[in-house]
Amino acid sequence: MNMQSIRMTLLFGLGIAASGLQIFGQDAPPETTTPATVTPVTAAPATVPVWESLAIYPTEIGLELANDSQSISAMVTRSDGITKDVSNEVAWKLENEAFASLDGLVLKPKGDGETKLLAEWQGLKSNVSVKVSRSQESRPISFHTDIMPILTRSGCNTGSCHGAARGKDGFRLSLFGYDPNGDYQRITREIGIRRINLARPDQSLILLKSIGAVQHSGGKKIEPGSKHYQTILKWLENGAQADQGAPPTVSRVDFFPKQIVLEGEGVKQRMIAVAHYSDGTSRDVNDLTSYSTNNEQSAAVDATGVVTSGARGEAFVMARYDTHTVGSQVLALPAGINFAASRVTGNYIDRLVADKLEKLRLNPSDLCTDEEFLRRVTIDIVGMLPTEEEYEAFLNDPSLGKRTKRIDDLLERKEFSEIWAMKWAELLMIKSTNTVSYKAAFMYNSWLTNQIAANVPIDKIVQKLLSSSGGVFKEATTNFYQIETDTLKTSENVAQVFMGIRTQC
Repeated sequence: MNMQSIRMTLLFGLGIAASGLQIFGQDAPPETTTPATVTPVTAAPATVPVWESLAIYPTEIGLELANDSQSISAMVTRSDGITKDVSNEVAWKLENEAFASLDGLVLKPKGDGETKLLAEWQGLKSNVSVKVSRSQESRPISFHTDIMPILTRSGCNTGSCHGAARGKDGFRLSLFGYDPNGDYQRITREIGIRRINLARPDQSLILLKSIGAVQHSGGKKIEPGSKHYQTILKWLENGAQADQGAPPTVSRVDFFPKQIVLEGEGVKQRMIAVAHYSDGTSRDVNDLTSYSTNNEQSAAVDATGVVTSGARGEAFVMARYDTHTVGSQVLALPAGINFAASRVTGNYIDRLVADKLEKLRLNPSDLCTDEEFLRRVTIDIVGMLPTEEEYEAFLNDPSLGKRTKRIDDLLERKEFSEIWAMKWAELLMIKSTNTVSYKAAFMYNSWLTNQIAANVPIDKIVQKLLSSSGGVFKEATTNFYQIETDTLKTSENVAQVFMGIRTQC
């Protein structure tokens, strides 16, 4: 807990109504806490925004082996921050066509070497390097890197399907594919030829159920004849072999573009996902990635990774592949807004919020009055209403820094420590029980109140709690382990309270 960051958060949050937006991030650097000011700008923008840059995704392309490929996309950015997918409008060209070829928006290898992919749109140009190696060899189908991703993307190993603790319909897979070796054994060895049929691979149960050819509780997961169908079929035709040696692991996943700003409803943006492996190779995993969005109304995403803008707002589109989950920010704005940003001056938080509001084409509300500020800040910091004497003194104070001084005064009051201790006491379940006496709980709560009063950082408080030992009266923090004695439940509580992660599911 940092008093400087609390002070500036209060100055902004109580001084300007920021349309419900919140700022999360690092503590503010030490600087003056000058109250924010908002100067409205009513004049229309002096210049018409123009398209000024063209980007190609992914930013680097590596093609290895004859059956490798890479999806591509192009995006232009306007001077006012608006972006547009121009993948189908760009004039694509390979500097040297001896090394690679373009099939629509998919790049394929032809010969070993290095070239460049060139793109041009309305006078804007861009290029990325393309490296091709081992173009005369074919990659064998791997259970770990080819079959398992298909099962994961199709939802076969989720907790509601075969990834449940006891599986489903007599078949169990590891949750989200955490145990590929075990999954291989269960698919190929558990009940003889029932799940795989090497004599007639196309009649294998794992394939027939996935396409809905036989009864399947999960319904159809793969289209007959699709790329995923052909991959599984070829693996079966090759004898459903296990990987030789330890396959490479995914070291990171890149998701492009990192940020998009779409103007108008129904505008689309093609996303690109690339996995990088521990052996230095990379791979296009667009069709093996699971996509989701946290705001379907503003930015919907389909199974192929195409984002479609909706109502005005912000969303984060997530891409999950293997054990990695990455995301991109999407801003959806109405078309044709005649917007002129207000000039906002103030502290670190004011500037961050002003930048975000400008991206959303929103102007902040005016500063609140002294009466409103005093009421809000007193309730927020100490949980009380200001007294009549405090009201008169504050309104009659002509000094410019009186809001900052008022925040500082309230932060020093015991009620501030008590109200925050009360909030944390609820999370930490501080109460007397059959195993925790009233005295022990009182000492535990008093310790927490004193830590907050002394401005001890939250991470230090947590360290003290988790590393505590001794008697509950001598070391009040050991009551943390007295309130819940079950080790598993204690671990779940720690994850939920201190890390915001629910592990109970």
